[in-house]
Amino acid sequence: MVRTPGLSVCIVTYERPDFLERCLRSLQDSLSRDTEVVVVDASAKDHRDLVHAIDPAIVYVHAAHLAGWMTRSRNEALRWVRGDIVSFLDDDVVVRPGWEQGVRAAFRDASVAAVSGRTCNGEPGEELYHRPIGRVLPDGTLTDGFASASDGHVVDVDHGIGANMSFRRSVLAALGGFRDDYPGTALREDTDIFLRVRSIGGRAVFAPDAAVDHRPAPHVRGARFDTRYKLYGRRNHMVLLARADGIRSPMLRRWMLRQLRSVAAVPGVPAKVRRLGVTVVGLAWGLAALPRSARWRPLPPERDDATGRELRGLLASPPGGGGTEPRSEGSADRSPILPSDNPG
Repeated sequence: MVRTPGLSVCIVTYERPDFLERCLRSLQDSLSRDTEVVVVDASAKDHRDLVHAIDPAIVYVHAAHLAGWMTRSRNEALRWVRGDIVSFLDDDVVVRPGWEQGVRAAFRDASVAAVSGRTCNGEPGEELYHRPIGRVLPDGTLTDGFASASDGHVVDVDHGIGANMSFRRSVLAALGGFRDDYPGTALREDTDIFLRVRSIGGRAVFAPDAAVDHRPAPHVRGARFDTRYKLYGRRNHMVLLARADGIRSPMLRRWMLRQLRSVAAVPGVPAKVRRLGVTVVGLAWGLAALPRSARWRPLPPERDDATGRELRGLLASPPGGGGTEPRSEGSADRSPILPSDNPG
């Protein structure tokens, strides 16, 4: 008899208890009884009572020391998971019926290492997307299309969306978890892990049946798509491309040139000046980050710092036991191992 692969669903949250509650309630009637849910909460206040009122079986980790570092919270979740498949959902999504079945169906293909699920934003026409979904183009730009219905077909992608993504435990073990040094909004941390999966020969797909509704919560700091967001976006995108293709990458140079050329397309002189300022500052910030964050050649996809080695050991343990047994009362009593300044 073939054992059904275990599934762990991880939700990281920060100062958004109402959205966390909504997300967890959407999971109540959607998951199999043996599916594990792990919540890592970086909020100042412990929300254990709220979480366990919904389901006492949820593994709740209060980790206030991770405030402002979403991807470090993802790695904390990896210290607790027991499943063969590990899914990550943002706290401001609501899963649609059949989400779990869509995830499991995609992983029935042994060649699939990572899955990006459909993430709907409620925008008219978003179910139709006329470009390739989830691709990295030769000029360094990314296509999206993660709200597409894709005619119900699973399609291969280069990268996925962090609000609704899943991985084989064995692949996360090989990589040593997420690179968790993308600052600010953590923009591009999801693209980074998908590209690393691809770099070790794993196949990544978009699975439209694994669908969620993304109902964005307000940012704790700043607003969505504000100047801060745009600056971090440019900085992090440059680091992403340099890590994947090397600082000497023609793709990185093409992307920078495209950013500068885009200023001319903005209507109105004041808007052009604002766009030029954000672009120049963002690119300069990115250039300053490259010597510490990347190398002349592509970085190895496997993390080899203290956190990477720790996560590799934990995730290499057999699912359902070993190093990922929950600690007493689900409290985050582990002394944090922060990422080193060395890339990779």
